[in-house]
Amino acid sequence: MAAVGGGAVSAYLQKLEEELRLERVRALERGAVDREWFQKTMRWLVEWVPETEPALIAALGRIVRVPPTLPS
Repeated sequence: MAAVGGGAVSAYLQKLEEELRLERVRALERGAVDREWFQKTMRWLVEWVPETEPALIAALGRIVRVPPTLPS
């Protein structure tokens, strides 16, 4: 997949993975995903994800709707 600007998405995906891991820990502590974090992350995501790849955006939307659980 190429970013909207035509570059590689690997750096974006790595940053997204780091952000998701950090927010997961925080969400477990709070009991919910931070809405402000989600909105900021979603805006950032749609800046670089091509419109032809909606699955990543949809997955982030599903994540925010699922209540956090403790790791097994």
